[in-house]
Amino acid sequence: MCQESRWSLPGYRLVVYLLAPILMGANAWQAVRAGDARLFRQRLGFSLPRLDSAPLWLHAASVGELIAAEPLIAALRRRYPHIPVVVTTFTATGARVAAERLPADVRHFYLPMDWPGAAKRFLRAIKPRAALIMETELWPGLFARIAREDIPLIIVNGRLSERTLNTWRWVRRLYALSLKSVTAVLARSERDAEAYIRLGASAERVQTLGNIKFALPPEGGAMIPVGLGRPFVLAASTHEDEERQLAAVWKQLDQGDHLLVIAPRHPERRDRILQQLRPLALNVAVRSHKDPVTSSTEIYLADTLGELEGFMAGAALVFMGGSLVPRGGHNILEPARLGKPVLFGPCMDNFQEESRLLLAEGAALQVADAGRLRVVLGQALADPESVRPLGVAAQRVMSSHDDVLERYVAAISHHCLQAG
Repeated sequence: MCQESRWSLPGYRLVVYLLAPILMGANAWQAVRAGDARLFRQRLGFSLPRLDSAPLWLHAASVGELIAAEPLIAALRRRYPHIPVVVTTFTATGARVAAERLPADVRHFYLPMDWPGAAKRFLRAIKPRAALIMETELWPGLFARIAREDIPLIIVNGRLSERTLNTWRWVRRLYALSLKSVTAVLARSERDAEAYIRLGASAERVQTLGNIKFALPPEGGAMIPVGLGRPFVLAASTHEDEERQLAAVWKQLDQGDHLLVIAPRHPERRDRILQQLRPLALNVAVRSHKDPVTSSTEIYLADTLGELEGFMAGAALVFMGGSLVPRGGHNILEPARLGKPVLFGPCMDNFQEESRLLLAEGAALQVADAGRLRVVLGQALADPESVRPLGVAAQRVMSSHDDVLERYVAAISHHCLQAG
């Protein structure tokens, strides 16, 4: 294993340059697959407009982080209507969701690759007055360039997993280098705040503000429930092998008039999912195929983007995926805010604080495996009133954190927008 002392920013840059052909190829393939040449060019720092408006720049790596940032973007725009906002994402999926959900005057670009030239071109074109990085992104080269340009850099809703803390020493060293460039870390919990300090952040730059995912959606953003003509249980953001496990459980239950709606985390896995479900001989309808829901439909595969919240709003009960398999779970606060009974499996490493809170307040149920899930789902289908208190408690928990957005806006204002 490499010694920590051998790793520095120049060493990191050398490795990045050596990997350049591979990274360029991967970047080109993503652009071709997405049909978006802008992805390839902007990740290299090209094809960017020259902005002289000193916008506030927010980066969200995943669709989940982008959705979590929506209330914050809306609140900052209300507080500072004269400051434009730009948003970056990694993927074309993120770009599509940004176009669908964010106001038209919030411009989207792709995040530059962590190369000195790409980062320099991006920052010189966009000229942001501040950078807000959602949750866990730590890029040594980009962060160093941001600091060199004297741009305030704030990690918002900062979280760190045990996997990150226990990774190789040379990776931790790179994370520590990244944190030297950070103006402030606004952490979602005390545990996360302590983790950032252990990783190398200065204690005086770390604050615990709570989980921004408790924030209410922007005004006017009331979710319209998806209706399928029959009551349904939603399995949200599922991963490889979860669909098969869930379908096998569903086949063994007395379903009554209920459907099982499966919304995979990656809809492009549709064909593989259908292949895995075929041996179970269940009647499956596919949303992207516009298949109708009939009285004989047992499973509905929701393989579309941008509709997950609508399915949550229409569901009788939500099982959160990524938790029956070791993927760390997904955001259980979204269905909780909608007052839905929430179930999840044993693997919630990425949402430990949220799961502990909901469980402690009687606002969710955790199952150890697919066998236990079968028992709990069977009881819920037989007696829907038995799980209704979970949804009531979930809404109560969410409403008790209504002030979290105000805390984030105040902290961001203090660190980088006082002169704005």
